[in-house]
Amino acid sequence: MKKFLLSFTLFAVSSLFATPEWGSDYASMSAFQKIAGRTSYVKPIATYMGTVLNGSWVTGASIDKSIVFEAGLPFNIAFLSDDDRSYNFNGVKIPTIFGDKFEMELGGSKELHNLSVFTLPYLQTGLSAFYTRVALRAMYFPSISQLKGYHLFGFGLQHSFGHFFVDRLPAPLKGLDVSLFFGYNSAYVGYTPEDWDGQLDLDFGSTHTALVIGYKPIPFVEIMLSLGYQTVSMDASGEMIEYDGNYKTGRTVHPDVSIDGNGGFRLGFEVAFSLGAFHPTIGINAGANTSLNANVLYFKQTLLDLNSSKPKDDPADHVIEEPEESSK
Repeated sequence: MKKFLLSFTLFAVSSLFATPEWGSDYASMSAFQKIAGRTSYVKPIATYMGTVLNGSWVTGASIDKSIVFEAGLPFNIAFLSDDDRSYNFNGVKIPTIFGDKFEMELGGSKELHNLSVFTLPYLQTGLSAFYTRVALRAMYFPSISQLKGYHLFGFGLQHSFGHFFVDRLPAPLKGLDVSLFFGYNSAYVGYTPEDWDGQLDLDFGSTHTALVIGYKPIPFVEIMLSLGYQTVSMDASGEMIEYDGNYKTGRTVHPDVSIDGNGGFRLGFEVAFSLGAFHPTIGINAGANTSLNANVLYFKQTLLDLNSSKPKDDPADHVIEEPEESSK
């Protein structure tokens, strides 16, 4: 913090003569150190990772008794807000890593400034039976150029309560269902700026708990409203050494910040379609920021139908037909 206060004081003195510029690699990477006192500069990364990872979990509020397998490539698209492109320090707006140019190398990243949306790919699969659904998601990318790896693992658990009350509802409300969902994600991203040695390691953890209310106006369409609470954290580690050509500049960065991104309540409005095995879900979520659920490549297949089986004590099984009397 002292280092940042000194830099900010120097900026105040020289602001009349300084020219706005993009943040240098060193200024951006050093923000991942506690000693720099600039956690607000990189906090939006944690926020948008949480938004994307906590989305696209639910594909329906209604879960029946049958054994159903599901799989697909869901993705959530978060829209970058202007509020996350700057932060206030003593009444002065300073750019975040997604922000604009600024003095004293405190500007945003030139590469990230033009981003308007944020998303991540992942594969998801699941199995449901007896009104309970378990979902798993994962993804892995090896080291490619400046990206030093990306991997993700997550699991979700959902239970439907509609079977307790749906038989008591009037006919127009028979399509109503309510379920409770919990999801957890663990993700890693590695990065090394050009002309640097070593790497920045970012570990993310996120949770999403939600109450999902669904209604089927027709059998193959379900309208869902969800109210939930989400969290996300980011832990930085690693070591990076700056080079100028083949020579070390003498500047190193030791990332060590731990940040909680913007979480809180998350409201979702989504529509799920059941078109044979094809089961797309689209919708919008609002909370820490706004995102679009574009789960269009998703499939479900019933492995064993347990809903149509006749109850063991069906009274119809005990009806004895009396023989007709013969007419004389």
